[in-house]
Amino acid sequence: MKRTCLFLAGFLSLGAANAQEDPKESCDGILELYAEGDVDGALEEARWCVESLEQIKQGEVGDVFAAEVDGWKRESLDQNEAMGIAVTEASYKKGEQAISVSLMGGAGGGGMGFLGGLAEMGMMSAGNKMRIDKRTAVANSEGNTSTVTVSLESGGALTFQSYDADLDTVVEFAKAFPIAELDDARG
Repeated sequence: MKRTCLFLAGFLSLGAANAQEDPKESCDGILELYAEGDVDGALEEARWCVESLEQIKQGEVGDVFAAEVDGWKRESLDQNEAMGIAVTEASYKKGEQAISVSLMGGAGGGGMGFLGGLAEMGMMSAGNKMRIDKRTAVANSEGNTSTVTVSLESGGALTFQSYDADLDTVVEFAKAFPIAELDDARG
């Protein structure tokens, strides 16, 4: 049991160290490993190179989620990636009202293929279509939930949602949010 715990702790710390390394280290070694005939090693370094670059890109996207937007203060920011899909979520609060902002798209920008198509179909189905920051958006209010979903030029969707702010408030927040800057950061 003790050995298993030590192995697991060591393995997890190795993964954490590699995930935070400078991409130059893993990217520079790819061709050298290939030249030495170590194709498997070159592929593994290429995976780490891409992972490191995607983490940098995701960090740049997170930087666009401003600490304050039109008087709304950001309370949290979470970034995750799984199976090539990056999700960034932030929560903003003003008085007793809260708005959550969710960005879902391919890791490092780009379209999401099947999931992007589903998001587009969902946007076409219900709600009031409008333009926000030169992008197609759909605003919808159902019960006590107000939602605005913006289709991004870089692929994916940016969703603003509140359970206590009315639809007009959520639309105004979405208009004040730096959507074009976010789209550019995802590139």
